[in-house]
Amino acid sequence: MPLFSVVIPTYNRANALRNCLESLVKQTFKDFEVLVCDDGSEDATKKVVDSYQDKLDLNYIWQENWGGPARPRNNGIDASKGEWICFLDSDDWFYPNKLAEVFAVLSGSDF
Repeated sequence: MPLFSVVIPTYNRANALRNCLESLVKQTFKDFEVLVCDDGSEDATKKVVDSYQDKLDLNYIWQENWGGPARPRNNGIDASKGEWICFLDSDDWFYPNKLAEVFAVLSGSDF
């Protein structure tokens, strides 16, 4: 069971998604899974996700277009296995030490 589940809602953002996933490959903390929750993309989103299958613990969830990120996020939450959920939009990225810093804060807490 991974410590973090990174939930990424996306829709037709194949080019931006590549940068997003690359930022996760570069994480210094490695105990996480990635859930790309596709809201019915019609571009190369699946091809981009497939190209990262050997680099990340990656789960791709495709659904008919809903029209917003709420449903894909909720599907990601439902499918997540991690103790903690992190949200990352497909047109954004994490700095390489993002998850390590979050882990350090959590380790010093009594959650």
